[in-house]
Amino acid sequence: MTGPVWHILGVSVQGTSHLDKNTPCQDTHAYRLTANGDILLAIADGAGSAERSQEGAQVAVEQAVISLEAAFQVGLPGDETGWQTLMAQVFADARQAVVQVADGDNIPLSSFATTLACAVVSGEWLAVGQIGDGAAVAEDEDGTLFLTARPQRGEYANEAYFLTMLDGLNSLAVYTAPRFIRSLALTTDGLLRLAFKLPEYEPSAQFFQPLLAFTAGMDDPEQAKSELVAFLSSARVCARTDDDKTLILATRANPTPTVLENSVSDGAQEE
Repeated sequence: MTGPVWHILGVSVQGTSHLDKNTPCQDTHAYRLTANGDILLAIADGAGSAERSQEGAQVAVEQAVISLEAAFQVGLPGDETGWQTLMAQVFADARQAVVQVADGDNIPLSSFATTLACAVVSGEWLAVGQIGDGAAVAEDEDGTLFLTARPQRGEYANEAYFLTMLDGLNSLAVYTAPRFIRSLALTTDGLLRLAFKLPEYEPSAQFFQPLLAFTAGMDDPEQAKSELVAFLSSARVCARTDDDKTLILATRANPTPTVLENSVSDGAQEE
């Protein structure tokens, strides 16, 4: 590996409301670390009211990662316009993959309704694309957290944006900049009340910093994953949110381990 060493940790956890209704986790995620040390991240949240949204989320995430990997093999953009064009193509590919499944089964596309967020760190380029109510937070070299993908919320409380809408691609928001970062986190909307100070969506250092430190110092990825699942399934987290929860944490490696259960606070402020 010629690039920087990254530690990546990602989980999707079924919410208590889904457990109560015996419905599956409709969140999903995927990530890759390339041979050059670049990272590719993707998360999706299937709409609770759509009967095959879990499948829609899975197909969208899988295709997004495939498209990003293909772009990395061909050659990456060198400016912001190029990165925006690349992200637009990735989201178009992901939507088309879901369309093909819907058409093949002769089922309305709305049955596969899902959000999608993708992020790339390559060298000193950061690119994030978002359709829906997820969020992406980056950490500067000095430890400052900043929002790169803001949750998209409609005029009404239950109004959402989905990749699968007729004009879904028009909702794509892209952040891209030649900016060195130390860490990156992607989350679906199930963690917004814990991870952000609302309504401004200011990233909570009390939530993110311990988790990023834990990821940076992990030496057993499977054990770290189990600990993160346990934290997101804990009573104190579930008391704040009953939704499915997905979290991907990517950070430059740190040889100093951190104990997760002793590090994570109760999260951000309530609305």
